[in-house]
Amino acid sequence: MILFDNPILFVIIVILIAISITSIIFSVIAFGKYNSLNKKYELFMTGRDAETLEEYFIDLQKDIDHLIEDNNKNKESIRKLNRITKRSIQKVGFYKYDAFNEKTGKRSFALALLDFTNSGFVATCQSLGDGTIIFIKNVEVGTTSTKLGPEEEKALEIAMGQRDKYED
Repeated sequence: MILFDNPILFVIIVILIAISITSIIFSVIAFGKYNSLNKKYELFMTGRDAETLEEYFIDLQKDIDHLIEDNNKNKESIRKLNRITKRSIQKVGFYKYDAFNEKTGKRSFALALLDFTNSGFVATCQSLGDGTIIFIKNVEVGTTSTKLGPEEEKALEIAMGQRDKYED
């Protein structure tokens, strides 16, 4: 027998047989996994699930389109609100004082009302014994064209955050 007389040929044949058997085993395992996966795929894609799955994706796309549209509307609303908010009164400075040196008590005050850009007005209310005088001065970007009194300046500084409201 030539096979057993040549040991190298015998070893090569044994190795080839082992590789063939291993290949057959791996092929059977891969085929089994393929069949299992194919059954799951067929079950998933056939029958009532395929139609409802397609409808589900269509509905999902419609929902996404609505969400994108709503998101764009919300962004525009937020932009409008930001523009409006910048023009509304956001900062208040209030300073109470005695206009006539302890004769009437602290019944007078200066009130600064400002928007985002520090524009608005300062109202001063001086209480007399039998009446009240009110002065209003415009403020543009933190400054006025009219000279402010010390109480008005304090109210303006409080509104702009340059002075603590409890500081005297």
